[in-house]
Amino acid sequence: MAKANSKKNNAKHRSSADFLIAAGGDIPFNYVEAFKSLRTNLNFISATEKINTLVLTSAIPGEGKSNTAINLAITLAEDNKSVVVVDCDLRKPSLNRYLKLGHNFKGVTDILTGTANVEDALIQFEDLGIHVLTAGAVPPNPSEMLSAEPMQKLVADLKEAFDYVILDTPPVSVVTDAAILGRYADGAILCVRSNFAPKETVQLAKERLTAVGVRILGVVLTGFDAKNDAKSSAYSYAYEYEYKSKPPQKTDK
Repeated sequence: MAKANSKKNNAKHRSSADFLIAAGGDIPFNYVEAFKSLRTNLNFISATEKINTLVLTSAIPGEGKSNTAINLAITLAEDNKSVVVVDCDLRKPSLNRYLKLGHNFKGVTDILTGTANVEDALIQFEDLGIHVLTAGAVPPNPSEMLSAEPMQKLVADLKEAFDYVILDTPPVSVVTDAAILGRYADGAILCVRSNFAPKETVQLAKERLTAVGVRILGVVLTGFDAKNDAKSSAYSYAYEYEYKSKPPQKTDK
């Protein structure tokens, strides 16, 4: 597989969710620093063992895991690393919305069914420094597709081609997909939104990952409002969705 390569895909841009990207001068300092801190922590782990394939998941929907996946990828890319984000939510894909892509791109399901290869499906965002692999068409049997050998081979091929592979997966307390994919990865990061999911649900998410041998590398607290926290430091952050970011520009080689 050609490293970090993509071919041309012509798709119309459609409306998408507002999404705060940790790049650019108008982004809150604390927001950017939070992802740099996450990158530093991963570098510490990688100093003693190879960590380059990460599952990002959450207990329930709405905890900011896709937001975290993309911004972590961008922050890693700023450290001169090649990074690909893979939308592994084959039930309710979201990366095409967040990144303002159309729905005519080949993706994971097309690769797994043999109707496309990786080079056809990879999308490069030159301004963000990352590559993205969308989910593709929603299949009737997502868990079976993710657990089959072609998916394991896809992850292995991406690991060879990129410094970091970030797998954006569905909430682990809802479906088993994150636990399945965790077996192919070096570890998982659990996203927990502040004052959102019940403590018991978060505990269940942790147990479902560890029960199948998935290593939890850490927990990312999302949705924390540092402005209203008297003890917040310069390195705390808040998800400020009222900020607007320009749509990232994709380039095809």
